[in-house]
Amino acid sequence: MIIHLVGGFLGSGKTTAITNAAKQLLKENIITGVVTNDQGKYLVDSKFISMSEIANVEVTGGCFCCNYDELDKQINVLKNKINPAIIFAESVGSCTDLIATVVKPMNQYSKNDIVTFSGFVDSQLLLRYLKGGELPFSVETNYIWEKQIEEVEILVINKFDLLDSTEINELVDLANLHFPLKTLLFQNSLDEKSVQLWVETINKFNPEGNRKAIEVDYKIYGAGEANLAWLDEGIKIKSITKSAVESAFAFIDDVTETIANLKLPIGHLKFFLTTREESAKISITTVMGNSWKSAVKLNESYDVQLMINARIQSSPAKVRSIISDAVKRLKINDNIQIEENDINYFQPGFPNPTHRLVG
Repeated sequence: MIIHLVGGFLGSGKTTAITNAAKQLLKENIITGVVTNDQGKYLVDSKFISMSEIANVEVTGGCFCCNYDELDKQINVLKNKINPAIIFAESVGSCTDLIATVVKPMNQYSKNDIVTFSGFVDSQLLLRYLKGGELPFSVETNYIWEKQIEEVEILVINKFDLLDSTEINELVDLANLHFPLKTLLFQNSLDEKSVQLWVETINKFNPEGNRKAIEVDYKIYGAGEANLAWLDEGIKIKSITKSAVESAFAFIDDVTETIANLKLPIGHLKFFLTTREESAKISITTVMGNSWKSAVKLNESYDVQLMINARIQSSPAKVRSIISDAVKRLKINDNIQIEENDINYFQPGFPNPTHRLVG
């Protein structure tokens, strides 16, 4: 069995790529499963993958490295359930040091499995970084972002389609200059051929040899995670005028506008909307703004269920107040009813890996 470990920062597009890759493999009758991972408990990504009819399991309440035994358990659940040829394991986006804490332990304890490691990075952020510009996060959180790129074997420079021709040429030249020893892929994860190239690359990748773990300052790493607030929440919207979707979109607009006005950097801000007949995922990052509006189409409905995953550089209480205040403003409309549920907001704990093999 092949386990494709997939890392990369929040909002880099890992889930979209994994979902489309799994769909392609399943069309070829290659049995494929997915393990999702998050510090929280209620995952938009798991919902999204399940709606695509892809077998998936979760490791929640912490990263793969700190919950290695649970990762191993969930991989075995997939093995027993569908006997996959390939498993994609998507690490939480605030995690690094994966060679020492996940790849090497897998190689040691699951010797019959082949483990590859590819990492995603947003092309716009990478171009800004390689040109000497500032990233939108704190120094400590930027440290995690940099370490993710440093340790990865296959670097997927994603959302390449969002760059213009001049930016593309700049990024290709700079990436090849800065990362001469890495396998580089320039990818649009919404394009079938682009995703297919990634799948072919990782399936053929030969990970033999002693894979080198990177040096990580866990004090800086832990501070970088602590600078990010996690919020998960469910909201049910009912409308007597069949305008629940419109109300949900207005709520999302309100939340994103408030975050922008407060100049809070977004790791990722995900919404999963479900009506009686349809569903849609909305993903927002600091660099993309409100471009989601042109991509998401949902017919109107009397009710909609909304799941929120917010990963934002702020305090948990502040992020909760942003959501709570937006709900209060939405309730002013007498034609709708709103119910909040599964509210959970917190700061990630200090990273404490189960294993760390550096030799």
